[in-house]
Amino acid sequence: MANMMKKTKNLLKDSFNRDILVLIVVSIVIGSLLAGLVSLTANSYFSKALTNIVGDYGEYDIIIQSREEMKDDTATHIQKIIEEVFPGARMKEGPTITGKTSFFIAVPDQYKTKKNYEDLGRIFGGIPGGAGVGILTEPRLTVRGVPEGAKNMLIEQIGHMDGVRFAFRDGGSVGVVLFSLEKSSSVNEQIKKMLKEYQVIEVSFPVGSEPQNPIRMGDDIASALQTGLQLQYAKNVSIDGKNDDMTYMVSTMMELKRFLAAYATQVVIVPSGNEKLIKGDIVAFASTEPLAVGADVSKSNVLVQITGLRPDGAAEGSITQGDGTLAANQGHKVINNVIGPSIGTATYRNPRQELGNALTETSKVVNQIPGIASDAQNLSGIATTSLDNYGASIKAINQTLNSLQAAGTVIQTATSGLANINTGALQNQLDNSSRAMGGLMNTLQIVKIVSGDSGAAVDNLSSAQRNLSSLKTSLGALDNVAADARQAKSAIDGIVANGQSTIGTLQAFDVAGARTSLTSANDRLTQLGQFNIPLISTQLEFMAASAPNLKDEEISHSIKVLDKFIAGQVIPGERIQILTNGNVTVDAAAPVIHKAIGHNNVSLYSTQLGIIEPDARGELYTVLNEVRAILAAMTGVVITLLFLALDHTVIMTVIRRRRVIDKVKSRGWRGRMHRIKTAFTAPERIYGMTVGAVLLTTMFVLARGGIPYVPWFFVPLIGAILGLVVAGYAEKISPVSGEEIMAGQSLGLSIDEIMREIVIPSGRPGLLQ
Repeated sequence: MANMMKKTKNLLKDSFNRDILVLIVVSIVIGSLLAGLVSLTANSYFSKALTNIVGDYGEYDIIIQSREEMKDDTATHIQKIIEEVFPGARMKEGPTITGKTSFFIAVPDQYKTKKNYEDLGRIFGGIPGGAGVGILTEPRLTVRGVPEGAKNMLIEQIGHMDGVRFAFRDGGSVGVVLFSLEKSSSVNEQIKKMLKEYQVIEVSFPVGSEPQNPIRMGDDIASALQTGLQLQYAKNVSIDGKNDDMTYMVSTMMELKRFLAAYATQVVIVPSGNEKLIKGDIVAFASTEPLAVGADVSKSNVLVQITGLRPDGAAEGSITQGDGTLAANQGHKVINNVIGPSIGTATYRNPRQELGNALTETSKVVNQIPGIASDAQNLSGIATTSLDNYGASIKAINQTLNSLQAAGTVIQTATSGLANINTGALQNQLDNSSRAMGGLMNTLQIVKIVSGDSGAAVDNLSSAQRNLSSLKTSLGALDNVAADARQAKSAIDGIVANGQSTIGTLQAFDVAGARTSLTSANDRLTQLGQFNIPLISTQLEFMAASAPNLKDEEISHSIKVLDKFIAGQVIPGERIQILTNGNVTVDAAAPVIHKAIGHNNVSLYSTQLGIIEPDARGELYTVLNEVRAILAAMTGVVITLLFLALDHTVIMTVIRRRRVIDKVKSRGWRGRMHRIKTAFTAPERIYGMTVGAVLLTTMFVLARGGIPYVPWFFVPLIGAILGLVVAGYAEKISPVSGEEIMAGQSLGLSIDEIMREIVIPSGRPGLLQ
């Protein structure tokens, strides 16, 4: 602390150091005044020029630009208009720039309304000279980038904000007029907060994939997003919702165009040989008169314009002249309105004719409906009767099966005794007895020859043998009867089992359900019979005869007229904008949008509802302030260089001489390293950098200088670089005589006296002298 006080005391005493301090202070004051004067003068000049051009802040409300050669007529018309529409308004003619003369209009406060501002284009639309109308009312904010369909909603919400006088449509943007400039920041924040609550999802279609009706497609996408993503709000804002009637009319025309295009004759041309067709080519076909190659195209020819190409080389086209029903199959390419060589064979498909045929056939079918309904009702009655007899039939079948089962039981009982008789053993015994009797008869025959008395015995044995044979035959028949009875019993059992299974299946049938279905069908047939079939048939015949009763060339010209009208409306076909009030990501919306469109050949983007655009005049004043700061900065740099060169180079020269006197120069790499080191650390270099940094920084602060995109901490660095450069050329700028300094030292003068009496008087002219 004591050392610091001592240094401060030495610095303030009458010495050359005090002279340097005073020099720096005076240099700063003069430099700051000069820099500020230059910047303020320039700022005043530009501000005055701006005021002369557009008036003071908030003075004028409307600017109208017209061609210079018609400015007198323009001024006359403007004066008439403001006297009629804005009584009390005043007009001022502004400067003419690049052939355009500006007229400024100050509107009375009671006429500053939303309706008047939105009608300015209509009010001043008849001014001669190609006048353009702009708005200058201050204070004002502008929200740009707002989709057409969202402007009404945005204007309504902004209009209810605190500090907003009214909001209006300003061309492609939304203008916001404020009550006072003090409300600007508050309104700005309110609008920013509101814009963050909404989001616009843009669906961009590539060329050739635009929807036929973007209005309806946009509504479908909005509905799909609201349903699929559970959004509270989703609306198609691609089009201007200001005129709903015109929007609906354009949508209807798009649907009418699609209808006409769908029912135009479709032509497919297959090129012959190596011939090729491209989109836009015209092909002629003979109609009522044959074609002549080389002749001009006539009204009787059918002309087809190629609209697309197929992968197999065939071309699709539409008829632009003539009627496809009269066209031949062989086509000729049209070159410069002249019939060229044969190009290929055409096939035609007439949707109008197909529709007429379909309606005619449908009418025939409709005429048969009463007979069909009557026959169906008769069949229904028969089926109902069958269902009524269904239960009795099942009961009769069941009784028959029971009777068969009882008969089987009787047969089984009757044949059970026969089944226990061994008829086979009896038959064998009878065979043995018959053979024994046969042997005995043979013996008796021999005895009969000897004795005639045995004849009666032989006859009795023969009769007994015949009785045994008859008994054997009867036993065989009895055995067959038992076998047949057993087979009959088995057959009856099978019939009964199958019958019971069949009865089970029949009983499972839903008779009540079938009767209900038949009753319902009968009721519907009754209702069908009540239709006014003759009226329907008559209408179908009428439609078949008249819908659509158009020729192909009429369809082609109608589509062109519709295209011209639709093109005159602001209907963006390549982009659809959907406004939502949720934070919806593109990835989440993509599947829903692709499903609604029917393909994924689209690009999706998410943007803000709008961007607040600063006030144009405020931005211009900001630019002027930046220009003023730059001028002050450049002036400070120039003055710093001048002061360093005129006043401080002589001091830096003396410091350098005192540093290098009687000092042995180093050689080699040590010498090079020493020179590099002293380039930044030599006392005169340090002095120059210090003074340069102090002068420039202080002037920047006092003169409010600045350089865009250059941080403040770079300013001392720039000043130090200036001082370093000047220090490097100090001896060349302000050379000092060594002999005079040595003479002063010989006379016993101090360094302060040498600087004041010898060095400074012989140096460059400056403040130090």
